[in-house]
Amino acid sequence: MEKELEQLRLEPPGSELATVLNKLAYACLHLDPHKAEAYAMEVLDLAEKQGFLLEQAKSCNTLGTINQEAGNFAEAMSYCRKSMEISEEIEDKSGMASVHGTMASIFRSQGLIDRALEHFHESLRGKQNCGASEDELAICYLNIGTIYSSLFQLDLALSSYEFAQKIWEESGDRMKLAYTYNNIGSIYGKKEELDKAREYFQKALDIREDLGDVKGTASTLGNLGNLHEKLEENESALECFSRSLELYEEIGNKRGIAYICGCIGGVYTAVGRLPEAEAIIMRGLEITRKLSMKDWEIHCLDLITNLCEAKGDLQKALQYSGELNICIKEYLNEKSMEKIAELQVQFETEKKEKEAEIYRLKNVELSRMNDKLRDALAHVRRLQGMLPSCANCKKVRDDDGYWQQIESYISGHSDAKFSHGLCPECMIRLYGRDFLKE
Repeated sequence: MEKELEQLRLEPPGSELATVLNKLAYACLHLDPHKAEAYAMEVLDLAEKQGFLLEQAKSCNTLGTINQEAGNFAEAMSYCRKSMEISEEIEDKSGMASVHGTMASIFRSQGLIDRALEHFHESLRGKQNCGASEDELAICYLNIGTIYSSLFQLDLALSSYEFAQKIWEESGDRMKLAYTYNNIGSIYGKKEELDKAREYFQKALDIREDLGDVKGTASTLGNLGNLHEKLEENESALECFSRSLELYEEIGNKRGIAYICGCIGGVYTAVGRLPEAEAIIMRGLEITRKLSMKDWEIHCLDLITNLCEAKGDLQKALQYSGELNICIKEYLNEKSMEKIAELQVQFETEKKEKEAEIYRLKNVELSRMNDKLRDALAHVRRLQGMLPSCANCKKVRDDDGYWQQIESYISGHSDAKFSHGLCPECMIRLYGRDFLKE
């Protein structure tokens, strides 16, 4: 693609150049985030000037992912919203589904698991509705698996990962397969099946190192470090964590740096290297606070509290313990407010739906009553006006000029039915008074 890009740069800039730049930006996401950002910014500038809305939306989504990985969540969400607006404008359903996936990753990185799962499912539905490839569906299932893993619904997570694994083993997509192996290893680790966990982590690490996937390698090294720590293999754990930290620093992944700082601090505390532990935990804590990563701030505060207790500095331990409690309350309040906001939206939606249904039913009933009134009015109108009748026989002349009995006329112009009898006067006239007495 880079060779193709060099050739395209010799020609006047067009949509093909924008397409290749977007593909390169996506391809470099994990291999070289700085290069990925440069390509994405270049295509964004080109697309805005030339009016290439589809490529503009794609570049914004890529920039959302890049900023999410770097921990710039507000900027990441801003790019996603812009991408979603453009995708909706051009009715690109596939693009909208992709943006839902990126937004889900942003929420997941902030610890907003429920919102992340909602957007990942929305992404999956969108991909299914627009006939996405098996590869795209596998990505959706992989992402959903990560959320189930966070919720500790391990069997659901493993099932989602295995769906993706099967597709990528058949297609031979090694980078995505490594991602899947890494996640499956995490599930087996949570299940305490440590041999299986080590097997899958090693498979992921071999592929990622071979491909030069810096972020992926850092992630898997972190997982192997956790596994060694669980087995009390502290030196091996520190070796993995240290290599992981170097790689996260190389690509500027702040969330990864904060996470690994906490991990190293925990091991340092366990082996008695307390001053080093304090320095690196405080570094991680500072990053978590800058990024508003409440979940990892709680983790770092817990580590530093335990460290101060181990040092015998009970005053500082009490101080950090108080900060930890406040942080936990704030985190729970955020989750509660988020839930309340979701319930409020749900309530408003249901309220509007019910109001719309009531309005619809009222209109149906009103329409039915109007029909009845129209019918009644039609019957009334059919008998209104002057009726020409014969002065002798009382027949009525209709609109076509024919004379007919008045009973026939009224029966034909209304719902009235006639039955016949004789009034007293006609009875006397026809049969005499004597017949009436009988």
